[in-house]
Amino acid sequence: MASNVKTGIGFIIPFGALIGFVLSIIAENFVLGIFFAVAGILIWLLYLAVMETAAPDTMGNFIILFGVLLALAVFMNFGWEQNIWGGIEFKAEGSVMALLVLFFGTLSGVLYRQRIGVSDKTLTAKEQELVDKALQGDDDPRVIVVKQEVESDDNNDEEDDDEYEEYDYAYPYYFDENDDYEYEFDDDED
Repeated sequence: MASNVKTGIGFIIPFGALIGFVLSIIAENFVLGIFFAVAGILIWLLYLAVMETAAPDTMGNFIILFGVLLALAVFMNFGWEQNIWGGIEFKAEGSVMALLVLFFGTLSGVLYRQRIGVSDKTLTAKEQELVDKALQGDDDPRVIVVKQEVESDDNNDEEDDDEYEEYDYAYPYYFDENDDYEYEFDDDED
């Protein structure tokens, strides 16, 4: 199964957890909302690990979203209660606990987003070691190193645009009308 298909199927898990969370909040079952917020992101991470697919670029945003949902459910369950006259009384301990959950959920999501941005630009230690071995000339079929030489600006004016040297053009090469060529037509008609 292609990686994009596996990742796309994996998106069903957080969206299902989001729907379950909304339904549990509507039913005023806040403990079930906490369960959906935690289980949704946890099962999705396990799915990505088992199916060996790369996490999508929006994974940090999903971690932040589920952290906010978890903080909301914690606040709704522990941060307030209704008194006998129908009013609302806020509990300091539950509110602080919800703020801590919100803080750590947001922090982990932001750190995950930054880790993704850094990993795209740098090599791991093992990858750097493989590249160094390939540059030294060791025969390692896992690494292909492409070297690019810097052209000197001394002879740029002397070159003729109609003449091409070997490997002077980028692949793919497109046919130019000024190229010298010979093409033989087959006049044999069956």
